[in-house]
Amino acid sequence: MTRADRTRDALAVLLLLAGGAIYGYAWWGMRGLATKQLVIPKGIAAMRYFDTYWQMSRFAILVMLAGTAAIVWSCWSYSRRADPSA
Repeated sequence: MTRADRTRDALAVLLLLAGGAIYGYAWWGMRGLATKQLVIPKGIAAMRYFDTYWQMSRFAILVMLAGTAAIVWSCWSYSRRADPSA
């Protein structure tokens, strides 16, 4: 295993963790909207907040997909160099 392999693995894990954290934050915000625990200033529609959390959750899914793609790429890259006789 080379340094590049470890770097790719670390990048993949960071992407997955970042995506999970963003998704969790978006979920928590939507939950706050649904249970009316989130204080919304007067004059601002709740749908504006919902749209922000919705877009955030979609972005988080894309980040997690990028992390998954990085894992697949790392495994594929390592398997090409691995010694088949071992």
